[in-house]
Amino acid sequence: MSANKTDETTAQQYDSYPDPDAIVHFGNVPEALVELVKETLESSENLSTSRDPLPETTLLVEEVDNE
Repeated sequence: MSANKTDETTAQQYDSYPDPDAIVHFGNVPEALVELVKETLESSENLSTSRDPLPETTLLVEEVDNE
């Protein structure tokens, strides 16, 4: 029952944000790791990342159309 409550809280957290293609959650990790993952994802011509002001360290990843 605790997992369902956690899932509901997480879903409510993202209600006000656009619908990303992927959400990458980081636990307690150094900022350097987050930046490395962000830079690696953005090295692709088809991906864009953003770090919206969410309570935990999170990257929102979206596919971009580069035509």
